[in-house]
Amino acid sequence: MRINTNAQALNMVNNIKKTSNELKTSMEKLSSGKKINRASDDPAGLIISERMRAQIVAVEQEISNIENNYNKYATADGNLQTQQNSLQEMRDIALEAANEGGNSEKTQEALQRSMDNTVQSYNNVQNSASFGVQKLFDGSDGSVADLEPMTSIDISSPEKAQEAVEQIDQKMNEVAELRGEIGSKQKNDLEARRNNLETELVNLTAAESAVRDVDMAKEYTNLVNKEIQLKSSMAILAHQNQTPNLVLNFIGK
Repeated sequence: MRINTNAQALNMVNNIKKTSNELKTSMEKLSSGKKINRASDDPAGLIISERMRAQIVAVEQEISNIENNYNKYATADGNLQTQQNSLQEMRDIALEAANEGGNSEKTQEALQRSMDNTVQSYNNVQNSASFGVQKLFDGSDGSVADLEPMTSIDISSPEKAQEAVEQIDQKMNEVAELRGEIGSKQKNDLEARRNNLETELVNLTAAESAVRDVDMAKEYTNLVNKEIQLKSSMAILAHQNQTPNLVLNFIGK
């Protein structure tokens, strides 16, 4: 038995240092909730996690872009609904003006003024319709459609009023078809794409979590195990350091 150099005790000290460092790492993981707190924890896992995070950010941005585009179409549809209401009002006025022999000259003039005001209101909505700074119906890049404004409608006579009804009906069909296209774009394109991206985002987030986040129950079990190892090693080291003293006491006797 050697008493100058206690190699066994030195090995135990090294093991204690290693266990102590592992214990600190385990506590760090539990406190942060992540099993990768620095590159040295898992270099390969860190690379995978960072790539997934970049993908997650890209998907989140695409979802945001789709929602913004969806809202633009929703705004356009709301404006078209207002225009449809104006067109229906024009049609009612024109039908009243087409009542041959039933309207006085003053009534006909009043109906014409009402028609002019409604046409102006229709055009005002079309010209002002925008999403942010983007015009919606002027045919510019990013707009929803290129709609022609309503021209003045002459209902000064029953005959012209009847012609106006046909003109208004044509415009109502045009607006209705555009609303249908917008609805189809929202449902079949934007909503479908957003749903797919949201599913992809959930999967990516779960996968990234599996790589980077710590299993709290498993890590806590590991922490308790390291604590037991450290206490046991400390106790054995204390006993091991007493062995040379026992030898010296024996020699002294």
